[in-house]
Amino acid sequence: MNRIHLVKKINMLKHEKRSIQAELDRLKRRVLDVIKTKGHVLSYSENEELLQLVEQYTSDVLRSYPDETSTQRLFWDQQLKYAKLKNKSAMRWHPMMVKWCLYLRSKSQKAYNVARDSGFIALPSTRTLFDYSHVLPSTCGFHERFTEHLIEQAEKCGMYKEEWKSYVGILQDEIKVSEGLVYDKKSGELVGYVELDKTGNDISNMENLLIDSDPKLAKSILVVMVRGITTSLKYPFFCLATDGITSATLYPPIWETVRILTIECGLKPLFITCDGATPNRKFFKLHRDENLQNTFWTLNPYSFPTRKLYFISDVPHLLKTTRNCFSNSGAHNLARNLWKSGKCISWTHIIRLYEDHVETPLFTLCPKLTRHHVHLSSFAKMKVNLAAQVLSKTVADALEELYGDHVTETVKFIRHMNRFFDCLNTRHLEEAKRKRNPDLEPYRTQDDSRFHYLTDEFLQYFNDWEVAVMNRAGQYTLRQRTNMKLSQQTLNGLHISVNSIVECTKFLLHEGASFVLTHRFNQDPLEEHFAHYRHKGGSNDNPTVFDVRNTLSELRVIGSQALAPIRGNVSKKRQQGSLAVDNTPLAKRMR
Repeated sequence: MNRIHLVKKINMLKHEKRSIQAELDRLKRRVLDVIKTKGHVLSYSENEELLQLVEQYTSDVLRSYPDETSTQRLFWDQQLKYAKLKNKSAMRWHPMMVKWCLYLRSKSQKAYNVARDSGFIALPSTRTLFDYSHVLPSTCGFHERFTEHLIEQAEKCGMYKEEWKSYVGILQDEIKVSEGLVYDKKSGELVGYVELDKTGNDISNMENLLIDSDPKLAKSILVVMVRGITTSLKYPFFCLATDGITSATLYPPIWETVRILTIECGLKPLFITCDGATPNRKFFKLHRDENLQNTFWTLNPYSFPTRKLYFISDVPHLLKTTRNCFSNSGAHNLARNLWKSGKCISWTHIIRLYEDHVETPLFTLCPKLTRHHVHLSSFAKMKVNLAAQVLSKTVADALEELYGDHVTETVKFIRHMNRFFDCLNTRHLEEAKRKRNPDLEPYRTQDDSRFHYLTDEFLQYFNDWEVAVMNRAGQYTLRQRTNMKLSQQTLNGLHISVNSIVECTKFLLHEGASFVLTHRFNQDPLEEHFAHYRHKGGSNDNPTVFDVRNTLSELRVIGSQALAPIRGNVSKKRQQGSLAVDNTPLAKRMR
């Protein structure tokens, strides 16, 4: 849009916002009027009768929820306990109740206050929750309290009972934040400048002195998370405020994390997972040794005996970049012209399938395929589920059935990517039976046939593809031949991830794990945390450094109570009653 249209659009949105706000205020006034005119305040005798009714039907609740560790039983017991107290300030809330209330308040403080003041349910006061949510310091970088809290969480997960449970992975990624300064009245500092680890801060200060420059404002937040491989541990360990991470600034904090986990926490870091950004690829290359020929691993010098530390390029990100290369072959920006064994691998085959057999017919072979899958917007390119549904067995079967030999190579390519994602995305013990897909089975033996497929057939497919392109007859430039296959960054990521995950899985099975789920090697938990930052208070697509630091501190306390946001870029099926009641007391800030 030009400037005139943009101004009109902004004015229209402002008018729409004022109308919605006016309607909201009107509804609030109406609710308050109804409460005043039709509401009824219970007298002391009526309140006692209500308590008697609650106690009378407690037995029915116990029969409906016989499991003493169920959250429903816990909620009922807490409400009954609060109702019986004459001095409400003497209430001691259960730790799980506190975590749940912290999660609700983090979503919307106004909604939490309305629920608490309504009288329908009894909830802890905001002042009580403040003491729990601020027990850990809200700061960037490393802190001894974070290490102590991580050890406590690892003990809860039983990671020190058996050696194979103590293996963890390190996830790291960046989230964009809005530039600006916020005054922290507690510490008296301006939050929003670049904050790195000690080494990074020293280098940054030296650069500012040499060029006589002011401190830079942070444009992104680097978050490093520790994830258990065979346990449920998902702990955001620390964050750094950066103006764009580089491999040089990434190197010291990552290895400091490895040192703390290995020596101070007694855990065993096995892999580092990140996306395929340029700084991350350069970080991998910094560890290559010609003598070791370690293209996808390095040695952990802090472990005894010395163990390998594997590098993994996040599998869902690889699926997206592969789909993006595929979508630019014959369509979109025409950046690629994928070709193998005399036939094209073209996105036009997907477009033709959609327009001829999906868009208009009443019955379709690909019911999940929509216009968002085929005609990709900048937002659609970031969605993993859209990539997975295009590169699926259903689409491959439909193309093979409808168009025959003309799309043979496209079908082979889609089938390989579909099986690759299934093999490296096993996430549940029963998913394979439910979906009738053996590739989704958890890995239980070191001679699983899927290992052979991944390291031999799958990777060999792309090696043969590269050989075929380079040996293709004709006067083609090197750039033209390069565009006939996937991008080199994507191909390198596929080789690194396949080799690393296969070796990590075999190693864990050898160490005593009864099964391994390969979903534990990707960075979905980190994406869920980023969604919490953006959705705090409803919707906050551009959080500040101050917002991220405070939210991160709350999420450390909330733990597993923080359910994955629905609108996040991670598909997660929620299971009813999956949370187990944890009676461990919560640490509380001393007033």
